[in-house]
Amino acid sequence: MTADESQIEWGAPITPQPWTPPWERDRNSIDAETVSFLTAGADPRAMLAETTADLIVLGMKPARHLAAVMTGSTTEWLLHHPPSPLAIVKRSDPVSKVLVCADGSPHSLRAIETFAALPLAGTTNVTVLSVDDGRVDPSSAGDAAGALESAVASVTTSTASGRPTDAILALATDLSPDLIVLGTRGLTGWSRLRLGSTASAVVRSTSSDSLVACVNG
Repeated sequence: MTADESQIEWGAPITPQPWTPPWERDRNSIDAETVSFLTAGADPRAMLAETTADLIVLGMKPARHLAAVMTGSTTEWLLHHPPSPLAIVKRSDPVSKVLVCADGSPHSLRAIETFAALPLAGTTNVTVLSVDDGRVDPSSAGDAAGALESAVASVTTSTASGRPTDAILALATDLSPDLIVLGTRGLTGWSRLRLGSTASAVVRSTSSDSLVACVNG
């Protein structure tokens, strides 16, 4: 799907229409039953917020933190409260190493379940990280690893203490994973500005692809 921001009719229903992209695309190279292209005259954030897709896949443009919070790219905006599980793709490399962040929350579980259901999961080597910041159940890493054991090639666990963002970024630096999987609380408004988002900070600060989800998205 793509949004045509030059043809927005504010207040009008968002109705995607079939579209032929101006670039060449080999449809046979995509491992999917069908591929269709749609466009809508809409703000891309509004268009994607109304989608009922099982997974939204987006790229991400670099942005300074304050600009991202105040205005932000489409990806940054959706990242704080994804309407569906959100994959942020930064590179085209195959996914073989995965870092899964587990804190026992429903949001984390939703992200883990989404990852486990992807066809690529079966060939991946997964490290499950649980960060003890005084609020997380210490058994979260083991529980997540047990849930993933039959869905991936291999799984190990790691634990850390302190600020979750720092611990995740430190392990990501050591492991250089192809994909990081984590949940988000879906903060909006003043809470988003005041507390920030671990998911947003991790996505912005690594070169890895990310998969983010929350329970009501």
